[in-house]
Amino acid sequence: MFKRMIIVLTMTLSLLLLLMGVAAAARDITPGSTATQADPLFLSPITDPVTVITVTSGTDPDNSDSRTCITHSPCTLRRAVIQARNLPADQKPVLIAFDIPAEADEGYVAALQIWKIQFSGISSAANATLRYLNGDIIIDGSTQPGGRETGPKIILVGPGTGQWDGLKLGETQFHNSNEIRGLGFQMFKTHIYINSSNNTIADNWFGLSDDGTNIVLRGGGANDGSGNTGISVGANTTGNTIQHNVFTGLAGVAAALNGNDIVFAHNYVGTTAVGTVPDKQTDPSLICSPVDWLGGSGLSVGSGSDGNLIEGNIIAGIRIAVMPPTIQADAIRLGSNNHIVRNNKIGLDINDVEIGVCGRGVYLQGSTNFNQITTNFIVEPGLSAISLNDTPTVSTSGANTLRGNVIKKSTPWGQVDGQDNPEDAIQMTKSLPDAFRNFNPALVTTIDGTTISGTSGAGSPCPNCVVELFLDDTDAITETLQSLAVVTAAADGTWTATIPAALTANQGLRTTSTSMQYNVIPAMHAGTTTKLSPLYTPGGGNGDDDYYIFLPLIRR
Repeated sequence: MFKRMIIVLTMTLSLLLLLMGVAAAARDITPGSTATQADPLFLSPITDPVTVITVTSGTDPDNSDSRTCITHSPCTLRRAVIQARNLPADQKPVLIAFDIPAEADEGYVAALQIWKIQFSGISSAANATLRYLNGDIIIDGSTQPGGRETGPKIILVGPGTGQWDGLKLGETQFHNSNEIRGLGFQMFKTHIYINSSNNTIADNWFGLSDDGTNIVLRGGGANDGSGNTGISVGANTTGNTIQHNVFTGLAGVAAALNGNDIVFAHNYVGTTAVGTVPDKQTDPSLICSPVDWLGGSGLSVGSGSDGNLIEGNIIAGIRIAVMPPTIQADAIRLGSNNHIVRNNKIGLDINDVEIGVCGRGVYLQGSTNFNQITTNFIVEPGLSAISLNDTPTVSTSGANTLRGNVIKKSTPWGQVDGQDNPEDAIQMTKSLPDAFRNFNPALVTTIDGTTISGTSGAGSPCPNCVVELFLDDTDAITETLQSLAVVTAAADGTWTATIPAALTANQGLRTTSTSMQYNVIPAMHAGTTTKLSPLYTPGGGNGDDDYYIFLPLIRR
């Protein structure tokens, strides 16, 4: 109980700091602005190696689990990995570098200036293409001299038709601190398994064609996608970093994040190598159809995971080869607690072209608590932009904070056949506790130019709650086109905010409220954000501070 109290107090302090920072950021958004990526993280530097093993051949003459570059020639990647595994601790970290001749029989493709390593089989010891990396092993494709300057120079191609896994990092959970950089992966089932901690996966391609403009399908065709999973992070691991990679066409998930304290940042998911989706259908009848761009799946965060950061990613063109009633994949699915999802562009490509995704934007599944979903752009999702879901058999404490998320959709929110929960900008499913689902966000009472005043929602006292005001238009489709203001209500629930400009005739306001203490929303902790309000618009047109309420349109 004491530990739980500490967690709640820590989360409350973190929430206060978050709201202060996000409020400032929200006020900086200008009308008509589009998403920009967060400042990129500093790419983790390659660890200085003690030993360097240089791969000099792009061939794979056998799948021996014991031959090394010392015992046999030529020095292949398979043999280099085995040799690296055998090094004592005082000779690690070890860098596996490349210096393969630019010859066709060494896998060199002159037209693209790349080297393709076609594997002949799998390691019987690892049940994957190569032996386990057993800690402090770096494989860096960018070390290859010559070759192209954009995209991986070294591409690894799985044996058969993609039924085998690629690399496994960690034979045990103590084989930590491996690094995989500058490689392309094709024709694998799961491209990389991470079974240990503090590994870095950066600047790689998963599922892309040699030139990075298309998708390489496994032998099973569109249903199999370019593989089952790009990266799978195992449970009970911690501190893994996945950044500046491209994941496209994956049939399962692009990345399964099942460990703790993972950083998944500044990756492209569902796009080409340059963050675009050139073959996206624009005909409404063909969007998300079998002839649309097959961007694959998004991310999943497992039920036992904790404390992950998902930041600054571009996720667009997500589609898997399924037909209704099967639901399209979510861009981001959270199944656990204490995660931060911020500054992601969902449905926008690198150039802010509105591509959309076929499923939901961010889906909170099950009893997920203490998550922060902030300052994301979610554009043209096929289903809900943000979906809050729970099960009636699991007690929930809430504290999922939504702040500064811009949501845009040009067609009405629909409803999935066989489900009684309409899709929405912020979907509140009927499996949520009634007290939470029915809690009303802040009420707007006065619109006077740029001064907006209000109080708690009807029948929903909200003392000291944080109120966010969003801009929307009057087209009857619920959206949050811009975060206009974030203010804190008084103890009696009243509040006043100043927005950047007076509303025009076709504009209105929506609100959310976020509780700042336990049980304001019954049985929910501080930091729980409500559903969106109806649309409030100024009335009269002559300085009158009356307002109209527009109800959302639901297409069934």
